Amino acid sequence: MHLLIARILVSSLILQCAYAQPPTALQANTANKVSCVTDPSWTAEQMPFRIYGNTWYVGPRGLTVLLITSPSGDALIDGGVPGYAPLIEANIRDLGISLHDIKWILNSHAHCDHAGGIAHLASTTGAQVIASAADTPLLARGGHADPEYGDRFPFPPVHVARTVTDGESLRLGDLVLTARATPGHTKGNTTWTWMSCEEKRCLHMVDVGSLSAPDYKLIGTPKYPGIVQDYEHSFALVAALPCDIALAPHPAMVDFWERVAKRKAGNADALIDPAGCRAYAKDAREAFEAQLAKQRAVAASPK
Repeated sequence: MHLLIARILVSSLILQCAYAQPPTALQANTANKVSCVTDPSWTAEQMPFRIYGNTWYVGPRGLTVLLITSPSGDALIDGGVPGYAPLIEANIRDLGISLHDIKWILNSHAHCDHAGGIAHLASTTGAQVIASAADTPLLARGGHADPEYGDRFPFPPVHVARTVTDGESLRLGDLVLTARATPGHTKGNTTWTWMSCEEKRCLHMVDVGSLSAPDYKLIGTPKYPGIVQDYEHSFALVAALPCDIALAPHPAMVDFWERVAKRKAGNADALIDPAGCRAYAKDAREAFEAQLAKQRAVAASPK
């Protein structure tokens, strides 16, 4: 898992600025795509499939987008990159599900690779967008004035209809999703938890908010002075969560595709790992502490 986290960090480190203030909406959307998509897997087609019970994978290969269904309506978590929402919509239709059955669109955090398609999806589904109160301003700005990235990675602005705080539960009939604040990656980075059942077997599902700090400045950050404390809080919270199936905005963070391959090979319970959240939090903490120690050493060295 250390190697997987390192790959994700490298992918984030190579993001380059490609945004200018364009005069038309079409040019703006094109600029958003160019600035955001740096990994081809983020737009690679992936057949939708059932993860467990009422939880489905409907995103591209490299970005997790989850559909959780219920008789009272469905919830979608995240929206991929700008310009590729139709791929997600096609996956949902391939499952025989109407886009208008989606009542909520939830966001893990306000970065272009997870929030980029939300405005489009909200328009085509009529769903209510729900996100953390702390990330709502950044979503409304379309990623501009990000504490770490500035204006480098914009996306279509998102109107949040309802905000949530740590520990708040949302109810859609029998479906209950709980927001857990895991700040650091963004101020409003959110981990979503719920239960999915097959017959009488119900499991704790956890979509862990990103815990990486790709190329982040962790000390002397006036726009986010409490970033280190927030990360420390998030590592501890994720490690302590009841967690039977660990998911994450980037599948590689939790060895998702490796576990899917094992299930296809005959291990029916390959996706189930009660230690999955703890393992991810541990590896992310170790990578973060090494990054922080290096920055502190540089700061303390003679000029």
